[in-house]
Amino acid sequence: MRLSNREKWLLSLLAVLLLGFVFYYFIYTNFSEKIAAKKQEYELLSNELDRLNMVIAQYNSKKKEIEKARVEYNKLKDVIPPNQDEKFCVMDLQYLLQRIKVDTKSYIFDPRQKIDLESAKKEELGEEYYPYFYLTRQTWEEVTYDKIKQLLDEQQKFKPLFTVEAFSINKTSGKLTANVRIKFYGFTDPQSLPRSWFPFSKGIKSGKSNLFN
Repeated sequence: MRLSNREKWLLSLLAVLLLGFVFYYFIYTNFSEKIAAKKQEYELLSNELDRLNMVIAQYNSKKKEIEKARVEYNKLKDVIPPNQDEKFCVMDLQYLLQRIKVDTKSYIFDPRQKIDLESAKKEELGEEYYPYFYLTRQTWEEVTYDKIKQLLDEQQKFKPLFTVEAFSINKTSGKLTANVRIKFYGFTDPQSLPRSWFPFSKGIKSGKSNLFN
């Protein structure tokens, strides 16, 4: 059976339509969905990149301030040690007395006492960060006025920070006895590294026979 030119033309048209239908529903639609998904993924990644670039820009703008705050914090740690406890207070007291050349028979400290902060400051720092102090009551025999003066002067330069809260001097048989109340300070910082033992490792005797001597 021979087809006329018109029939051939109609069959050719039908074949083109079928190919167009197959291409649209099985190829174009599939690729179109993939392109739309990739475009959405690109937009999400682009937005995330913009956010990260903004964070980096903010960090770079604050980097000097952050480094400055870190340096200041390290200085503060030398003055007011984080997580100070009784054993460090004992060593600090011993080191202080060595500097002013005074002997003591007591290394007893009262329990740690928290220092109350203003509500705004407490809210800024958080409940787990707060300053505190340990108090020791000292009685020193055969001291001199120069040693008492040196003790008061040490408050300005001694590290870690201590304060002389009160003192009295009694003179008996030409000898001076001083009663002194001293506070050593610290603050809680769960993120801080443990305090090192420097400068306790230098010039301090150890062993049972040299305990605090």
